[in-house]
Amino acid sequence: MELTKRSSSEVLRKGYSDEEVSSIYELARLHLENGQLAKGEAILDGLVEVSPDFAPAWLAKSYLSLVGQDLDKSLFAARQALRIEPDFAEAMLFLVSCLMSVGDFNSAGTHLGEVGERVEAGMVTDPDVIRLYKAQLIRFQNKVRYPST
Repeated sequence: MELTKRSSSEVLRKGYSDEEVSSIYELARLHLENGQLAKGEAILDGLVEVSPDFAPAWLAKSYLSLVGQDLDKSLFAARQALRIEPDFAEAMLFLVSCLMSVGDFNSAGTHLGEVGERVEAGMVTDPDVIRLYKAQLIRFQNKVRYPST
């Protein structure tokens, strides 16, 4: 069984249906979008406790840690999202951002290349994700060309 295809019974054992997990996640996102980061974070912390294989919650936790400049936590959360959904382009891009921030350009370039291949193949079509990819690509190219900046 793939990790991204958790059985409904797995979530129900913890007391939440897939629909409820998605609704809780949307509530957390609403708080994040409204700038209520602490409320959103509290909801996400609970969500990953009851549904640890819900990749979008880990991605949101990566975002919060990145905003809070806690790169270790952000790296961990992005890696968790990718462990659950290996083809999750947004999580790869968050991981790329974190890796570049800690100076691991080799790993960042590898993941960036994977996303680039998916963009070129038409597998990634969301304009926001493509824009994030292009921004990270420019950041990567600038860091490789001008390492002291």
